[in-house]
Amino acid sequence: MLLEREQELAVLDEAVAHARAGTGVLVVIEGGSGTGTTALLNQLAERATAAGALVLRSGGTPAERTVPFGVLRRLVLPLVAERDLPAPLLTAVPPIATALGPSAPGGEADAAVRADTLHWLHILFAGLSAERTVVLAVDDLGWVDDDSLGALAHLAARFDGLRMLLAVVRKDGLGTRDPLVGEISAAATRRVRARGLTRRGTAALVAHHFGAGCPEDFSRTCHDVTGGRPKDLRVLCDRARLRRLGTPHWHTQRLRGLGESLRRERLLSLLRREPVLDAFLKATAVLADHATDDLVARLAGLTRQQCGYAREVLTHAWPSTADQGEAAHTRAACAVVLRAMGDEESSRRHRQASALLDACGAGPEEVAAPLLHVDRLGDPWEIHQLRAAAAAARRRGAPETAVRYLGRALVDVAATSHVRAELLYELGVTELDLRSPVAGRHFVQAARLMPRLRRRAEVVSSTPLDIVRSDPEVAALVRETAAGLGTPREGDRQGGYLAMRLEARARYAGLEDPGLVTSAARRLLDLDEQRRGASAAERELRTVLVFSAAMGGQSDHRTVARMARQVLEEEPAHTALSGLALELLPPVLYCTDSPHVAASWLDAARLHAAQEGNRATLARVEAVHGLALLARGEVGAARECGMRALALAEGGTYGNRVHPTLVLGQVALELGDAKLGARLLDPAEPPADLRMFAMVGALNGMLAEHRGNLPQALAHYLDCGRVLERAGWVNPAFAHWQIRVALIHHRAGRTAEALAAARTHHERALDWGASTMLSRALRLLGSITEGAAGIELLRQAVDTVETEGSRLELAHALTELGRRLQRQSAPQGDRLFRRGRGLADELLNAPSDAEPGSVRPAQALAAGLTPAETRVAERAVRGLSNREIAKELDTSVRAVERHLTSSYRKFCITGREQLAHAMGMDETR
Repeated sequence: MLLEREQELAVLDEAVAHARAGTGVLVVIEGGSGTGTTALLNQLAERATAAGALVLRSGGTPAERTVPFGVLRRLVLPLVAERDLPAPLLTAVPPIATALGPSAPGGEADAAVRADTLHWLHILFAGLSAERTVVLAVDDLGWVDDDSLGALAHLAARFDGLRMLLAVVRKDGLGTRDPLVGEISAAATRRVRARGLTRRGTAALVAHHFGAGCPEDFSRTCHDVTGGRPKDLRVLCDRARLRRLGTPHWHTQRLRGLGESLRRERLLSLLRREPVLDAFLKATAVLADHATDDLVARLAGLTRQQCGYAREVLTHAWPSTADQGEAAHTRAACAVVLRAMGDEESSRRHRQASALLDACGAGPEEVAAPLLHVDRLGDPWEIHQLRAAAAAARRRGAPETAVRYLGRALVDVAATSHVRAELLYELGVTELDLRSPVAGRHFVQAARLMPRLRRRAEVVSSTPLDIVRSDPEVAALVRETAAGLGTPREGDRQGGYLAMRLEARARYAGLEDPGLVTSAARRLLDLDEQRRGASAAERELRTVLVFSAAMGGQSDHRTVARMARQVLEEEPAHTALSGLALELLPPVLYCTDSPHVAASWLDAARLHAAQEGNRATLARVEAVHGLALLARGEVGAARECGMRALALAEGGTYGNRVHPTLVLGQVALELGDAKLGARLLDPAEPPADLRMFAMVGALNGMLAEHRGNLPQALAHYLDCGRVLERAGWVNPAFAHWQIRVALIHHRAGRTAEALAAARTHHERALDWGASTMLSRALRLLGSITEGAAGIELLRQAVDTVETEGSRLELAHALTELGRRLQRQSAPQGDRLFRRGRGLADELLNAPSDAEPGSVRPAQALAAGLTPAETRVAERAVRGLSNREIAKELDTSVRAVERHLTSSYRKFCITGREQLAHAMGMDETR
């Protein structure tokens, strides 16, 4: 059944008629593979036979492409069996049969014999055509052997006056570079091109197979997957009928899949017939993105001309689908080739591709890419290439790709090999870039496989601190390795460095271990005595120790503050953005009343964070700045910083919100802001560490108090206190729970319990010694102690914090003292109360240092002057007396004197005469 071939058949009929009339005809039937070229050739043969012509048929095949005269033998030798040949021709047959036999000439020395053979061929066909029309039908001209092509070209040039017709099929893309094929094609007197069927023709053919009720969508799918090529359509329809894809359900989607399967089969069949194309596609497939013309030719063992021929064959013999460009078409063919290759061949070819890329000077990732597809790696060179590729991928910021390279290398490395240990370590380091939760596990596995203790210590000591703290197995490995390493001998700098890093990790993992917290202060003093240099390991260890000592609250706050300052002086601000200093030192400075120590360092950290543009880092720095403001009592500005930090952390992980939550939680507790506290607890998430646990407990207690549920509030506070006490965290700066417990007992009339809690808090504040915490403890005792004794305690609270410490605590102490004096109608009560409330309002509404016009003098910041000291110093420079300053600032003369004395000490000057220069205010004096 031929559809839409009326014009082509008419041309063929005309060619047969001209041949019968004695006009030699050469017909070339062209078309892509599967378009029906062979069917047209068959039609020509049938019509010529019906017209009485002698039809001789043959065709080229890839397997016989090198057989001399193979196609021509199949044309001529059947004539030997003809018994009614004309007598003159009978004598010509034996020489021809012999010439085309197995001993046929093939060298230059036999050129004369070849010429005689071609001459006798012409005589033979000329004699045959004198009796009747002769038709030579040759299929697949592109696969015809060279000798037969030469003979056909010889005959085609001598058809004039003969009743002969030579019909050849020339498939698109085959033989395009063969000059003899071109010569035969150029001599054509008739041309016929076979094309794919139109949608209408496809629908007719599909209806012939499935009946007239075939849906349009079904036939359209048939056309799409075959391009309308009749041969492919028939095969598709036959297989679809066998699989019952037609009536009544018409499985269009499965039909499309079947079409893709047939398309793959067709390519594989083509590759078996075209070894050049097979080699070309396999080389292109294994080289993938690095498949340049030169590399493909070298890997496939082909010439540039053969590669060009392969591309032409692929384009024409395996046509692309609709809207598929050349590159996509080649990729699709490569995908089929890769799936068809066996594991052994695939591995061999990918290894060859990797070696070729390495020899050509390709980069590590380009060399390693083919190795990802090798079934089993055994050569150390291959493992080395994958490791080098992983390092290159990390450098260009692609950790996912690096993990892929290392993971592939690990598959075939022995379980006990030291190479496996190094690979696991590199994998763990790379996974840190991805924040993968399995990084810690790989660090542990790597360390366990390290044959040398020193190397194991190097691996374990490089484990990030957050993994050590969050993974108990890693923490246990750190302690085990530290114990195995022991105390390094004198002069062993590397051993000392590793020991310090291991100790820092062990102590960081044990921040909630009361034994380690208690021993931190003593260890700090030992380090201070042995101080040699500020190595990164020592700074790391000191940072953890300072924090532990501060949480323990049993050292003198000045000693802890001094050591924190030493660390900050040696820790570059830009490295602290991802280190311990930014996490652990700000709480230390907060509870030691020394936020000024980090003023310039924190400004530099903010600058570096802004340059990096990382929102999570900016949120942490902003939160730390808020904590510093809160330590000075500037609660309004601290809340602004906390809110900015929370906005920057929005949409990030829970860990990004920890620092803003801690700052804002402290603000909420200072102000009793239940609304802010509720916002911070929603949504509720498990606390990240002990500080967060304490904050969540305190906020829940505050909210319960706000609702009037004192028993529930007390339960929250006591639960919080039990956990903190068990961990050894007794610093009064973080004992908000203890203050609230005392006040709840006092409100409930349990005076003894209230005083016991308040006295314990006061004793710890005395041990710690920081002004803000001591004033807060005195204020607590004074508020629950009746009579003159309570008032005296409140006066002490005011005196303690008036010259240094948190101005917010001063406001609270003044307000509480004024309120108590008002109840006794003391004349000072109203003034103190107003002063306290006014100072609190000022601190609540003051802008942050980040706003224009609110920045204090750089010299004051650098020297560490508090805002109160700055205000007093500025007025002293302007020439005001102490009494005038006290009146303008609504404070006492004694407080002014203390502020000035503290300023002189921080500027290292002796009196007012030098103050103007120290403040940078010489011109305004």
